Amino acid sequence: MQESAEQSRSSSGLARRVVTIVWAIVSGVQFVIWLLMSLISMSVKSPFWLWTVGIGGVVLLAWWYFGSSRRGEGTR
Repeated sequence: MQESAEQSRSSSGLARRVVTIVWAIVSGVQFVIWLLMSLISMSVKSPFWLWTVGIGGVVLLAWWYFGSSRRGEGTR
């Protein structure tokens, strides 16, 4: 039974890492698109990428914090 609990933890950790990497890549791509739009038009456009970075970051932070502390993995 112990092995399945450890596998569950590791798969959950893997899912969190994958989602975090995808969030970072999408946020970076949106930032580059915004930067190119601003440079090409020679005016600063509204930073639409902040919605993804801000809201997605808060959700991921909560997932990392509560996901690990709930199982007792918090501080090592």
